[in-house]
Amino acid sequence: MQTILIVDDEPNIVEGLATQLQQNYGDRAIVFRAYSGQHALSILKNNPVDVILSDICMPDLDGLALLEETESLWPRAHFVFLSGFDDFQYIHRASKSPLYRGYLLKMEGDEVVLKKVDQEIRLCEEEAKAELEQEQMQRQYEQMQAFLQRAALESVLRGGSTWQDVQERFEGFLPQLNARAPVIMVLGKEQKGAQPGTLSTLLQIDRLLSLRLKRFRFVSLLPEEGTLVWLLQSQERRDADASYLYALFESIQQRLAEAEGAYVSFVVSRELMLSKLAEKYGRMRRISALSAFGRDHLVMADEATCAEQMLGGKSEAVGEQIRFSRLLQQLDQALHNGPEEEARTLLAQEFAARKTPLRPEQLLTLLGLVLQIGREVEMNWPGEKTVRALMDELLRDGALSRERLEAPLEALCAQLCRLRDLRNAHDAQAMVSRINRCIEDSVESYDLSLTGLARMIGFNPSYLSRFYRINTGRKLSEQIDAAKLNHAKALLSTGELIKNVAERTGFASPSAFILFFKRNTGMTPGQFCEQAAGER
Repeated sequence: MQTILIVDDEPNIVEGLATQLQQNYGDRAIVFRAYSGQHALSILKNNPVDVILSDICMPDLDGLALLEETESLWPRAHFVFLSGFDDFQYIHRASKSPLYRGYLLKMEGDEVVLKKVDQEIRLCEEEAKAELEQEQMQRQYEQMQAFLQRAALESVLRGGSTWQDVQERFEGFLPQLNARAPVIMVLGKEQKGAQPGTLSTLLQIDRLLSLRLKRFRFVSLLPEEGTLVWLLQSQERRDADASYLYALFESIQQRLAEAEGAYVSFVVSRELMLSKLAEKYGRMRRISALSAFGRDHLVMADEATCAEQMLGGKSEAVGEQIRFSRLLQQLDQALHNGPEEEARTLLAQEFAARKTPLRPEQLLTLLGLVLQIGREVEMNWPGEKTVRALMDELLRDGALSRERLEAPLEALCAQLCRLRDLRNAHDAQAMVSRINRCIEDSVESYDLSLTGLARMIGFNPSYLSRFYRINTGRKLSEQIDAAKLNHAKALLSTGELIKNVAERTGFASPSAFILFFKRNTGMTPGQFCEQAAGER
């Protein structure tokens, strides 16, 4: 799936071109709209974009400045200028950029513009294919690089050695990274039985990162079968580094799925020091295991969003004990897929084999796992009250006895398995309902778009679009527009000013809102208010 960004401070131009492009490409492309240079830059900082069609003269950030910013973010993007006048001075300056792909006049008409966009889309597809072919030629070379440094880091992640064991060697041992500076960890989980295999997938992603990352250095690791890890370090420390890497890995995820049939889900961490690798690795594995539909779908998650929701602030020690981590993984699988007796047996064996009680933070994590799965199975899960009561008792007394915990926990797990079996046939509809609720809850958000919604849900944008259309027969963009329209009508009916309604429905300007409203209702907001007043 290709992504297109249209930038112009005249909303009617943006809306007109966006509508035609969506009609031409349907679900094969995501079309972003931006009504100023700064608006476009905010989109680029959080989303991969293949083709950018931009006006030159804009009040806050002009097209040439936007071109320069795009070079550092997406060096493979295609940038086409669209202006109302022919100025060769602009053309000369723009032509020095490797991203520059041409200059069109608005007076040439939509047909010329659409033809140019189609040409650039085809070139992007050819370049994407060439990237993967080039990666295959470099595969053997990549396999031989940095074997020792990877082995040492992988041992630290698995708990086979400590950071102190290898710290003295790391200055010369890791030329890619500064051992005293923070890194961002990205954890990838490959679906079982996926092709072409974990090592090949790692090398493919390494090659794509080498081509696309300008200001980052990285080390890639294979700590265990099916799990991939990247440690990335920025050479120009910026606050939005994690957000940018999230968007980058999201685009790589989609490319691998479409071109290679390699299905990898990712979790992107906050910044950490290398001395905290093992602890962070355990935490991110838990986030990956708890991510909704993580076994069968393309998941994109960031630690900052998921940590508090999935693990809770009291679970900083998650991953310290491999045995406990294994229990959580096995219990997670049993509650999602296994028979009722499997979950009971796991808990009984764990309690019987333990020489020391579970620590409070481990108990909170265990209860948090049950609570999270309960919410996945049923939004108003009746067992939540029991889990919360156990959590409150643990926080109050600092401990829970085996007798107090074991029987209720086994009963809760049995209840979850029975509810899951009853509702398995309705999983897709439940997810559709969840998506619709997110749309309704976020209708006033400026970032209510396909990509913004995908991050709320934890899906890849392209996958989310196809999932929604397959299960509803309707485009997700249509559902978003319908929610915005209904909300706008409700606000207008109460006498809210058009300017305020535009802002509260996530539009960059009143004129953009008016165009949207008229396209969907056949009347302006003012005419709608007059009609509503006449009916009262």
